[in-house]
Amino acid sequence: MMSAPQFAPLRFGVCTYNIWSTTRWPERRDALSSFARVVCPDVLCLQEVQPESLATLDESLPNHVRVHDEFGGWSNEGNIYWRNDLFECVGYGVADIGMMEPLRRLFWVLLRLRDGPGREVRVATAHFTWHGHTYALETERNVRIPQARAVVAEMDNLDRGGEAQLFMGDLNDSTEPISVLREGGFTDCFRAVGQESDFTHPAAPTARGVPQTIDWIMSRGAVRPILGHVVDYFHEDLAPSDHKPVMAVFETA
Repeated sequence: MMSAPQFAPLRFGVCTYNIWSTTRWPERRDALSSFARVVCPDVLCLQEVQPESLATLDESLPNHVRVHDEFGGWSNEGNIYWRNDLFECVGYGVADIGMMEPLRRLFWVLLRLRDGPGREVRVATAHFTWHGHTYALETERNVRIPQARAVVAEMDNLDRGGEAQLFMGDLNDSTEPISVLREGGFTDCFRAVGQESDFTHPAAPTARGVPQTIDWIMSRGAVRPILGHVVDYFHEDLAPSDHKPVMAVFETA
């Protein structure tokens, strides 16, 4: 009897990046374009996209594709790019996980590695509601806790049996929602390799504020984190965003 073909583990890089809507645009255009061309992650999950920034990234990432869909959230909130020579998309979707903002969703794609049959990874991104949102202030609730629970529930529902799953985004938090995700089986890329995450906001000197760790990359299932890194990227004297991009390298099972 012939055994099934075995495939060597494959490593690929992912990045999550809140690209700051159209604040200080088009001043930041060249910096964002430079980041995309130089860093060029295999998978790029974005928050706060707008048509202008997507047009810049489409031009700067000629070997990548992204989701095009009539739902406005894909062009005005979140989207996902992937390298077309490495992955093919076999499905995508959105799920309402209780964000206060009308177009925010859990955005996901199911990507199949082109190196052989059966190796897939589900990649999802979200932008949790900011603690300064009017509803959060009026109710005095951490609205990101139920949003994190909803992510776990939706990813459980999508899981076809131990599949490789990545979840990343601007979670606007570093405490209870992260614990909820960990209880749901997700491990952040820093803890998995024995590191502490650096601050992800603000990206000085482009933005100011209290340093926070609010952007995360997490995984579970048939994929293993190898490396996590918060990137300080500048073009001339300007960062592409007020957030820093977070990058990780994963290995398929």
